[in-house]
Amino acid sequence: MGARMPEINFDEYVGEYRNIINQVSRISGEQFEFFIQLRLQLMKSRVFEQFQSLNKIRILDFGCGAGATEIYLKETFPEASIYAIDSSAQSIRAARERNIEGVEFIHSDAFELPFPDSYFDLIYSNGTFHHIPPLHHKKIISEISRICRVGGNFFIFENNPKNPLMMRAMRNNPFDADAIVVRPYMLKRITAIAGFVQKEVCYYFFFPKFLRFLRFSEKWLSSIPLGAQYFYWSIKQPTTN
Repeated sequence: MGARMPEINFDEYVGEYRNIINQVSRISGEQFEFFIQLRLQLMKSRVFEQFQSLNKIRILDFGCGAGATEIYLKETFPEASIYAIDSSAQSIRAARERNIEGVEFIHSDAFELPFPDSYFDLIYSNGTFHHIPPLHHKKIISEISRICRVGGNFFIFENNPKNPLMMRAMRNNPFDADAIVVRPYMLKRITAIAGFVQKEVCYYFFFPKFLRFLRFSEKWLSSIPLGAQYFYWSIKQPTTN
């Protein structure tokens, strides 16, 4: 039997996950689904032109939880083959009950991911790496590199450690109690070892709902590390001998 990832027990939170997120982020004025759609639109705006030249793409959601993202991921990329994987058996059970056409939900807590080499065009992960001990990040990202094609995209969405309101939200979140915040420079170093090259670090969600009329300006603020969250986008490079 292969090595297993350290236990990250989300089984007990499956039914309450959405409510907990809404509770700890209530100061934002936005709901759980808003943040999912925001992340996917940010990602789509970066890769849409690239994917127009492909007949069909394969997408992996690494750390999919109970599958709420997949509803919107399928809407955002309707022609894609979507796979979603999580170490929580209960979460995958709940995700499968959504019966989302064109999405395959997979339970696995192994370091070795059950996919062929160079299989995916786009790999997405939100809020997963801060639940995985940093000493395992290198091994996991190396495996993600194996299943990502050359030229493929890897997006990691994380909470911004420099945003005090976000850090307060994490402290108040029962399933983030043991989380270790992930900083962009850490992702740059580890993804580079695995064969990825940084494309962009983007900070977003600067303004709560009552200041949403200012959100048009966020495209000019994206390099300032004050937004509540950020994403790290990297591209898989060909190996050199």
